[in-house]
Amino acid sequence: MNLHPQGWLYMKSSIIVLALLLALSPDTHAQQVKTNFLIHLETLPVSQAQELRDFNRNLKDYVEGWDWVNEDLPESVNLHIEAFLAYRGSIVKTQYAAKLTASNGLDIKYLDRWWFFEFERDDLLRHDEVQFHPLTWLIDFYTQIMVGHELDKFDEFGGDDHFDRAKRIAVDGRFSREYQRGWDERLELIEGIIADEFKPFRRIRFLFYGGMALQKENNNTDASAFCRQAIDILVEQRRRNARDGNIKTFLDAHYLELADVFSSESSSDVYDTLIRIDPDHKSTYMKYINKLEH
Repeated sequence: MNLHPQGWLYMKSSIIVLALLLALSPDTHAQQVKTNFLIHLETLPVSQAQELRDFNRNLKDYVEGWDWVNEDLPESVNLHIEAFLAYRGSIVKTQYAAKLTASNGLDIKYLDRWWFFEFERDDLLRHDEVQFHPLTWLIDFYTQIMVGHELDKFDEFGGDDHFDRAKRIAVDGRFSREYQRGWDERLELIEGIIADEFKPFRRIRFLFYGGMALQKENNNTDASAFCRQAIDILVEQRRRNARDGNIKTFLDAHYLELADVFSSESSSDVYDTLIRIDPDHKSTYMKYINKLEH
């Protein structure tokens, strides 16, 4: 089988989507977004910490109770947000600041240094794409990003629409009079995600997750072929920039699965390549090489 021509990749894309659906779909449709909010209140004054005692639950209900995509997803999008709140005072409403991390709990993670918002215990969190809100729009921003990354797994660049939505949020957020800080950085983040320079990493995840789905369907030949294409792109990206953190992040998250998908190979070539681009996990790849030799 010829592994590299672009035509082969696009002809196979429908098989990836089908395999993902078959491999991942439960008996009933999963909720669209599953959240884990961990908002730390320890550094707040006692009265503010008491006011925010239900804050994590409020945010969870806000995200999980909303339809973020038009179709049912075969599995939930994971959104993990952890933040340490600081009290900024009260003018009309109580104001807070925080640094936070937003991730999918696996291979996507972002650090946000400048989150400023106002909140009172009786506030109702509403979805509003027109009227800026410094609390809900930040949550919307990272939810759209995580949904976009999830849809990239099912179709090549399938998350474009949601990344565009995140960009619109960031562009509009920059015009907030009181809570503008941080939105320049978020706009830079999302522009980096949709840039041509990042597309190889989006294709890596598309090929890898397609390969994993095909492996679950016992289609080991095509599973290996897709993962080999992902590795080829990783090799090229490493050649261009050996210090690119995206390479390490991906391999740290998926080295065990990559090692296993090639376990039926007749030679160690692919493991030799993995050792070259991912020396941190050499011992794992060597175990699979030793199994091939026996």
